[in-house]
Amino acid sequence: MILTKNRIAFAIISSAIIISACSSKTKKVYTVEGNQDVRNFITSPATERLADPHDSLLYSFVTVGCNRIDKDDITKDNPSTTNLEEIKKTFDEVANMKPLPDYFFFTGDLVYGYPKFDTTKLSRELTGWRAVYESSPLAKTGIKMVALPGNHEMLISKKSSTGIAEENIWNRIMAPFTYGSNGPKKGGKDSMDADESRLDYSFDFKGSHFIVLNTDAMGQECKGPVYWIDDDLTSEQAKNPQHIFVFSHIPAYGAPEMNGPGEQLENDSTFWGVLEKHHVDAMFSAHNHVYCRLLPHKGKTTMLIAGNGGSPLNEHCTDAQKFYGYTLVKVYKSGKVLSYSYGRPVPKAGYMAPVDGPTILKDSANISWGAN
Repeated sequence: MILTKNRIAFAIISSAIIISACSSKTKKVYTVEGNQDVRNFITSPATERLADPHDSLLYSFVTVGCNRIDKDDITKDNPSTTNLEEIKKTFDEVANMKPLPDYFFFTGDLVYGYPKFDTTKLSRELTGWRAVYESSPLAKTGIKMVALPGNHEMLISKKSSTGIAEENIWNRIMAPFTYGSNGPKKGGKDSMDADESRLDYSFDFKGSHFIVLNTDAMGQECKGPVYWIDDDLTSEQAKNPQHIFVFSHIPAYGAPEMNGPGEQLENDSTFWGVLEKHHVDAMFSAHNHVYCRLLPHKGKTTMLIAGNGGSPLNEHCTDAQKFYGYTLVKVYKSGKVLSYSYGRPVPKAGYMAPVDGPTILKDSANISWGAN
């Protein structure tokens, strides 16, 4: 648990953030019925540990997103447009975990994308990313890689919406990293402009339910398919899942100072209401280039942003948030879900330079439904 004096300090910081957000025309406020309890990552890491030494691990997974480099740093000798130093370090470390995680969820912006109608560009970059992954030790471990698209893969450019060509390219090249096909079809209650059944989907694993989302679907940019999620979780309740986890590129709620238009879901409150209605333990996203843990409503769903995979960090990051890494989530037989954020410093020679510092625990928490 975070020390009491840190809790007090953070309450003061949170109040300042809320006041600032309310006075801005471009920032969204986390609306909470009755009161507001927003928590985000701060300095010293909490050290959540198992209370029962006889409890045992049921399964685990890793999540991170945003590893693409900036446009000006793209070169012919790196067709993947990914931060090679950081991604290789992460793949190596995860491949050497004991025990090995069951899944690795890569939550979007794997490549630079924004092809501006040049579909060969996006194909080349995604193929390059696959080559980096498939040559890594991680690909030989048996850990299932689940990759989902971000705005850089789905949008034609920063100012142009998703094209059907981009979705088709993703479905073709990234098919080995897709684990479902039960998502919304064209039309339906979410008024989808295209068949999203392989970009939004769900699957079960060891008594838990996992939902994977494309938050930049054609005609539905920066949104989540609320009706489909609600129907999926309603039907899932008959199985009485022990845990429910949601993965997306764009978070429902962005990190403080990073939650303006385009940085979090446009249908945020409606979307979040569905997650809380069905007792979703946590939503894992990226998009904001930072690690940040939020609890929009006390005792309910955690919003965990792990967008610190290797892209240039957001200018609003605090000194404590200036690190690259990944988040490990452990699910125990008792029902407890613990998250651990691991990070290493941004290289002094620049964000694409060789890693020059150790990876250490930065934050940990109990993110089970009702735990906080």
